[in-house]
Amino acid sequence: MIVELLGITSAAQALSIEAAEQAASNDGFLWGILILEGVLILIGLVLIVVILKMKAILFGEEKTTEEVADAKPSFISVWTQKLTDMVPVGREEEVMTDHEYDGIIELDNNLPPWWKMLFNVCIAFAAIYIGYYHFSDAGLSSEEEYIIAMEDAEAEVQANMDQQANLIDELNVVAVSEESALAAGKKIFDASCAACHGKEGQGGVGPNMTDNYWIHGGDVKDIFKTIKYGVPSKGMIPWESQLTPAQIQQVSSYILKLVGTEPPNPKEPQGDLYEPTGGNEDNENNNNMSESTEEKDNDQNLSLVE
Repeated sequence: MIVELLGITSAAQALSIEAAEQAASNDGFLWGILILEGVLILIGLVLIVVILKMKAILFGEEKTTEEVADAKPSFISVWTQKLTDMVPVGREEEVMTDHEYDGIIELDNNLPPWWKMLFNVCIAFAAIYIGYYHFSDAGLSSEEEYIIAMEDAEAEVQANMDQQANLIDELNVVAVSEESALAAGKKIFDASCAACHGKEGQGGVGPNMTDNYWIHGGDVKDIFKTIKYGVPSKGMIPWESQLTPAQIQQVSSYILKLVGTEPPNPKEPQGDLYEPTGGNEDNENNNNMSESTEEKDNDQNLSLVE
């Protein structure tokens, strides 16, 4: 249980580190979103204040001239007036135009100062953005961002492939034939297996790896299982704690490549004779393919004679 908890904790730490790195790479974008949200919230608050003010003007109780003169404007009222430049209802005739339709007269109000300030901020932001990304080397170009994104994607694909490789077990493992994988398997064999099985697989303390006789089975799945769990009764330790599943697959595939070689001083065979399954079928398929090829050649020769 403790081991499982430690594994879960380490996995969680790895995920948190990856998430932190990704968050750090997107700081600029997140700050832009936060600033935009702040501006939108500010605009919403201003609109709420304007609506409340208009509601008070249109539907509030009428005050006497003395009350209006004696009333001291509140802080909110002062800033609302500064941000909106709104003309009081009693002075609307000053901003009336001659455009009238269906009894509604158009007013020539000024643009709200908050709107003009926001417009100027957008212009300043555009100037800084263009200078930063198009006239300086500080900002990344679209091509550079694309290259970085592709490199990150390739790294994620490789990490996913590595994770998939580590899902291999003795039930689904298959022999690999890539030169790089076999070279990696040879390196592991030389470092971990040659001491008991010989540098060329000829055998020593452990059995010979080059003949067709196997104690625990000669299929890649059998070899994978033997390496993974070991044979403690014979002195072979389990390697699952020291090698990844992908590494065990590589060294198992390399061992299969040793079968049939003729190293010097091979150890006598041990175990049972192992004949790979499907070998006869492959020979029959090859024979059938050669026979069909010969028949096609004969048919072509007959057609030429005719």
